[in-house]
Amino acid sequence: MSSETRQKIGKTNKQNISDRPLRFSERFLLWFVPLVVVLIVRAIGLTARKRRFGLEHLEDLKKKGLSWIYSIWHTNVLFSPYLLRNQNVAVLVSASRDGEWIARAVERLGNTTIRGSTSRGGVGALKSLVRHLKKGSPAAITPDGPRGPAFEVQPGIVTSAQITGSPIIPFHYECTRQWVAERSWDRHRIPKPFTTFVISYGEPIYIPQELDADEFERERLRVEEALLANMRFCEEKARELRSRRSKSADGRTFSL
Repeated sequence: MSSETRQKIGKTNKQNISDRPLRFSERFLLWFVPLVVVLIVRAIGLTARKRRFGLEHLEDLKKKGLSWIYSIWHTNVLFSPYLLRNQNVAVLVSASRDGEWIARAVERLGNTTIRGSTSRGGVGALKSLVRHLKKGSPAAITPDGPRGPAFEVQPGIVTSAQITGSPIIPFHYECTRQWVAERSWDRHRIPKPFTTFVISYGEPIYIPQELDADEFERERLRVEEALLANMRFCEEKARELRSRRSKSADGRTFSL
């Protein structure tokens, strides 16, 4: 049997596994696991303080009647739906079966999902994104997801902003108390109970609609640097708060 034939059979088997009806146990887990995750996220969120920076950028866009696209590194994917809850944010989620777990958690937090990708032939996803933005509601994309490389902007979000005319808003959070999954490809941030979230909304980034290949790459790098700068800002603010809290624990008066 040739290698080409084996590859075709492998693809067919994967497709059959993906398309088969869900067993009862799988349907139960798809309902139960997102519910538990959302309950844990809400419980941690209720114990936490929040420090927000850059909200004036959103207020300015609202006054102008504009919608926007949140750009969120994959390292922040767990708690961002909670921090942006009940805003009818359309989150772009993979159309895979694994993406179903994320989609259900996002929807339980008062947002919506668009299944697919803007960079891998997802014409339908892009059309849905355009329709949602035209209604005046924001969207959200993880530009380095779903598998990285971490902290590198892929073309999809730039194309989305270019076609829709909606600005990109860098969004990031860091916490004064958090675990960092050092072995995961995205170094995921997992907030601890009783933490303080440092949340930053960066300045709007508008992408021109007419770009040649070189100009497009410059815009992609501009978006990437803005996201990295926003992340560094959050990291610095979180360090400052940890330092001040440490001094407070040594007997000095300080309140967050």
